[in-house]
Amino acid sequence: MVLVVALALVLLALGYMLGWAFLDNGTAGLIIALIIWFFMNLFAYFQGGSMVLAISGARKIGPDDHPRLWNVVEEMKIASGLPKMPDVYIIDDPALNAFATGRDPEHAAVAVTSGLLQKMNRDELQGVVAHEMAHIKNRDVLLMTLCSVTLGAIVLLAWYGTRIMIFGGAGRGRRGGGGGAGGAVIILVAIVLAILAPILAQLIYYAVSRKREYLSLIHI
Repeated sequence: MVLVVALALVLLALGYMLGWAFLDNGTAGLIIALIIWFFMNLFAYFQGGSMVLAISGARKIGPDDHPRLWNVVEEMKIASGLPKMPDVYIIDDPALNAFATGRDPEHAAVAVTSGLLQKMNRDELQGVVAHEMAHIKNRDVLLMTLCSVTLGAIVLLAWYGTRIMIFGGAGRGRRGGGGGAGGAVIILVAIVLAILAPILAQLIYYAVSRKREYLSLIHI
């Protein structure tokens, strides 16, 4: 919770300072940042899982397509107490990888690469699927979606903010209004924050991800 709040504060601070730099109004910048964050979250909540599966080239399977994988997922679903069997996908990729998607246990999916299926025996596959089931049950997918959207909003604001300030003449309204040295300081702070915010947000995102991975291992 502390890490998620810290990530949100980075977004709010960046929006506030960019608002002062461009609009002479930190609250307006804050509102714009929240609007961008809200619509990005709305899209990710309803379409994020489908988009990730589509980008990965995942292929949905049934019980007859790959009986061993389907049986393992079904066993882990029963053992974990999930209310619904997750959709099962296979990705044609020699890399050993697996992930879970979905905004909640009722809209979840588990994707496994063909490389992992070839290399791992049944017991090892159970361990991997159990780990992904723990992510679904703990709602880690939703949490990491929230964090990734917040990170994306920070990167988006910082990218456009720095380029407008550097190439478009930052703070024209403030300079035109006689902001003087105070206006220059605000612009400088906004530039520094726009540069550092994505780095800090990325570190926080990694920290949240690592924490949830450890918790999912404990909960298997």
